[in-house]
Amino acid sequence: MLFSVCLLGSSMAMAEEARPEIADKIFAYSGEKGVKVWVLRIGDRSANEALVQVAGVDNEWNLRIQKMEVEKTNEDTRYSVLRDGKRYEVLRLNRDVGELYLPGEIQELRVSYNDELSMSGRPQAFLTEYLEQK
Repeated sequence: MLFSVCLLGSSMAMAEEARPEIADKIFAYSGEKGVKVWVLRIGDRSANEALVQVAGVDNEWNLRIQKMEVEKTNEDTRYSVLRDGKRYEVLRLNRDVGELYLPGEIQELRVSYNDELSMSGRPQAFLTEYLEQK
């Protein structure tokens, strides 16, 4: 009995250790037509990756959390995924404003930083949702 309790405890600890590093804060943006975007760094800063979720859109990506490559330039920060073997830029942010490009949509959606939405973000819960959706 004691062995199974110890084993359960160690497997739970190992599950906790397996969680990737994430930032302490989620950055959230809101914009046209009620769109909302959440961005959370995942992994070491040098990995240049983030989890991004889009909500409030009539699109296959609605509420899906995706891991994206992050590219920082002198002018902006770009978030992209591989789609059909090609790099597809999803989000481009310049300070507190940006554009969201969704597949199948002709026009981009403009977004801006939303402090209230950001403050309500729970990074660990966001990571759990991402890990469970896989």
